[in-house]
Amino acid sequence: MRKKKRFGSKIRLIFGAGGILLLIILVSVFNQEKGVAHTNNVDAQISLHSKREAPKTAVLVNPEFAGLAFPAKESESLIPEQLAAVGRVVISWFESPGEKEEEHGSWIWTPTMQMSPEYIESILSRSKAEGVNVIYLSIDSYLDIFTMEKGLERERQKQLFTDKIRYFIKSANQKGIEVDAEAGWQNWAEAGNEYKGLAIVNFVKNFNDSEEEKFRGFQYDVEPYLLEEYKEDPAPVLKRFATLVDKTEKFIGESDLRFSVVVPDFFDEKDKMTPKFSYAGRRASIFKHLLNILERRENSSIIIMSYRNFAEGKDGSIEVTENEMKTAKKGRYSTQIIVAQEVGDVPPPYITFHNTSKTHLEQEVAKIQSAFSPSANFGGLAIHYINAYLDLR
Repeated sequence: MRKKKRFGSKIRLIFGAGGILLLIILVSVFNQEKGVAHTNNVDAQISLHSKREAPKTAVLVNPEFAGLAFPAKESESLIPEQLAAVGRVVISWFESPGEKEEEHGSWIWTPTMQMSPEYIESILSRSKAEGVNVIYLSIDSYLDIFTMEKGLERERQKQLFTDKIRYFIKSANQKGIEVDAEAGWQNWAEAGNEYKGLAIVNFVKNFNDSEEEKFRGFQYDVEPYLLEEYKEDPAPVLKRFATLVDKTEKFIGESDLRFSVVVPDFFDEKDKMTPKFSYAGRRASIFKHLLNILERRENSSIIIMSYRNFAEGKDGSIEVTENEMKTAKKGRYSTQIIVAQEVGDVPPPYITFHNTSKTHLEQEVAKIQSAFSPSANFGGLAIHYINAYLDLR
């Protein structure tokens, strides 16, 4: 009788292991669907930075702080990506898709301390009228304060900065608009620059810990593909970027801050414009590495600069976003994909709705929503940037 029980246990073990192996194979095959290769090299120069001047403290390295770095965290136990994918598939079987409000976000580049109460009221009231429900507020200028000599003046400036942000968030929340803190520059993942992200994220965390009005989340707009080093050898640059995002996610820690990252529309493996590289025990595209990192945090998102003033057809906004949407869907990731559109005065003309009309923008945005809304990964849209958006007629 004991032998039969042992034999039965072995059979169950074999079948269980076989089932897991079969799932891994199926997921692997399922994820090999071909995408559309990216052929438009103009996108390699697309940026959110085109209509803003970042503070010098966000761009230049201050030797005094170059040694500051995110505190080291113990390495997490690495689960092979195939097993992680299987786990997400199994979990998805038992989850019922809940209703979600699609994001309709926009960026504001006006330096924090230059915003008067009248300006804030005008921007937020008009944003609300356009259906904007999230403002991405640039707070790079905090680095001007962070790098000041310690003393009473530094503390005074920090308090004024905090007061202005508190006022902005309270005013936004009263209109049903949430606020994410945005920061970043193309060199922030490079050696000697890590302190910039650390300083900003630490300010956001401390602000939320001490204030009644809170940031909903934190957003990186780093864009390392614009660096000269990237042109020479992209893989190490992308790996440093993944490391920055990884360290930041860990530093945010137990905070309920959401975390979002802005990327161009060619970071997916199927786009064939970026190399695979090994990170955290996995070899994958930068887009997949970002998904694996952001998946650790609830309500995380990736904002894709899918800049076109036409949604459908070859090289339209829908086509240049499909690879990322498919990768997120096939891997059963919960991270949301938000599609960004441009309305600023930037070249070439076909990447922006500038000099078109609000009606045309609304028509093309509706097509994007129609194409992607059935996907659980579609998180909504973002319009770059708020002043140009509100000026569109």
